[in-house]
Amino acid sequence: MPAPRPAAGYRRGVAHRLKLVSFDICPYVERSRIVLLEKRLPHEVTFIELSNKPAWFLEISPMGRVPVLLVDDRPVFESMVINELLNELQPEPPLFPADPIGRAEGRGWIVFANDVVMPANAAAALAIAGGSTGEALAKPLAALRDALDKLDRQLARRGGPFFLGREFSLVDATYAPFLRRWRLAETWGGPEARLLASFPRVVAWSETLLGRPSVAAAEPAELDAKSRRFYRDRAARARAG
Repeated sequence: MPAPRPAAGYRRGVAHRLKLVSFDICPYVERSRIVLLEKRLPHEVTFIELSNKPAWFLEISPMGRVPVLLVDDRPVFESMVINELLNELQPEPPLFPADPIGRAEGRGWIVFANDVVMPANAAAALAIAGGSTGEALAKPLAALRDALDKLDRQLARRGGPFFLGREFSLVDATYAPFLRRWRLAETWGGPEARLLASFPRVVAWSETLLGRPSVAAAEPAELDAKSRRFYRDRAARARAG
């Protein structure tokens, strides 16, 4: 049975008008920026304020979240979906394995990033920036340490330098923004916050990723100061009730 053909006007390798709707320091948007840059796809970035979401944005983002990618004015939301679409629209360079099991494994680790790593990172960064101590700091750090341990062991199985092995993939594009941000967050706190030193494979992986041109070019301006302020403000609001 022949493979289904892409819909008319959405053929692979054909140029489309691409506009990425973003909040300036959002790590999920940064994932898609990395893929766009890796694929060398011309695109526009439009920024919104999450505290004052415009009506036009809420019309195209049913969950009210960024990123949203407008493909010839057709909205696609959720970074995982956006990135797979970009990989299909522009097949070169390929950013996912050719075999179905390899792709399924990659998707599984992207879900792990979404459901485990990113919430743990946010909780730990919030605790550090907010000046938490004792159990309020130790608990989120322990959750992130456990996630990093799982990543480190998986990297050992694959052999690197990238998460799935020798080639950069959508999995790497997913984790690069987290690794960039956690390296910064470690400098906000004391020695107990410096988790990465215990995971040499994660450190080597992060250095490889952050040195890659597409990843470096996707870094938001003033990320350290803006991120620290973002979490300090959140912590202050939480304390105020």
